[in-house]
Amino acid sequence: MKNVRWKSAPRYVSRRAPRWRRLAPFLLVAGLFLAGCRTPVAGDADGETGRETAARNRERLLKYLKAEEGKRILSGQMDTAWSDSIDMVARVYKDTGKYPALKGFDFINIRNPNWGGGGSKQTREAIAWWKNAPIRGKNGVVTFCWHWRMPKNGVVRGNGDTYEPGFAIPFKDGRLDREDPKFSLIQEDLDLVAAEFAALRDAGVPLLWRPLHEASGGWFWWGANRDAYLALWAYMYDYFTNDKGLDNLIWVWNGQKGDWYPDSDTVDVAGYDAYDDNRNKAGYIPNYNEAWRTRYIVVKAWAPDKILALTENGAMPDPDALIFNNAKWSYFMTWNDHGVASGVSHKDNYWTGEWHNSDAHKKHVYNHAFVITLDELPVLSTYRLE
Repeated sequence: MKNVRWKSAPRYVSRRAPRWRRLAPFLLVAGLFLAGCRTPVAGDADGETGRETAARNRERLLKYLKAEEGKRILSGQMDTAWSDSIDMVARVYKDTGKYPALKGFDFINIRNPNWGGGGSKQTREAIAWWKNAPIRGKNGVVTFCWHWRMPKNGVVRGNGDTYEPGFAIPFKDGRLDREDPKFSLIQEDLDLVAAEFAALRDAGVPLLWRPLHEASGGWFWWGANRDAYLALWAYMYDYFTNDKGLDNLIWVWNGQKGDWYPDSDTVDVAGYDAYDDNRNKAGYIPNYNEAWRTRYIVVKAWAPDKILALTENGAMPDPDALIFNNAKWSYFMTWNDHGVASGVSHKDNYWTGEWHNSDAHKKHVYNHAFVITLDELPVLSTYRLE
């Protein structure tokens, strides 16, 4: 309710009370009635700070994911964090008439505010997805990953910074080497990301946070040494949680090898990034009956008490196959498109065109009763906590 500034009182004194005072009892009763009947607003929490709201929303989102586990799967689409000109969610809606429940973001260009998706742009878009999703009254689920760019050689930053192998996690005597100049680079970047997460927290936004992904694959710099990777994961978790108070984060781990799984107490969701390596020509149909079943069994063995998710995928899993094989993935996250026009089939277009997902398959998945889309989500900011 906006503050109202009353006009200055007249200079004469009236023997009759002003009309607003005579009506005050009735206005008070009406106000209380309307307050009790108001429609909840996404992200609204009376008497709570943004941090308190975000922490409660985190618990709400976790509880919802656990409640749906094995019953249905949430749909997800990765944004084009490196380009502001491609609207992946709009492409999904155009092809299926539905919006995804989850939208994926990436801090890939956090140090380059003038690049696509740079600086705080991804944060602003994520807040909008939670608070002002395309369907009125719904909270879109937010997930972040980080293609973390570092100098390939040395410690001097530049346009050649990359997430590919080269930079090494400073690790000595079984722990992170905080005296190494490379640790200063790590700390600087963690502070940048923490500031963005604090903005999300203060806006009441919970999020699925998937750092240091696919480490055991060896194609990212954080995957060169398992022990160094595990030390960095533990440090990041402690720093974000305890030093920075980022209690809006749901921690998502994913990898290809179970011996890279960190301390279970620092993980909420375990995932697998699933792309079909044999996919080399248009029209190929992946073997859904095996691909998603076997990967689910593997990840379940690594993290038996965690929510499990397809944290990245090329071809979307067939819901009928998931049901048949009892593969209880919590959500999937289709990767984004390369910088080409909508509808073009290309191996780097994971949504548009028909290289990875045929038009018929897109409609089949997004309109399947087993798949949760944005319109089917509850209002997560008011989801029951009892």
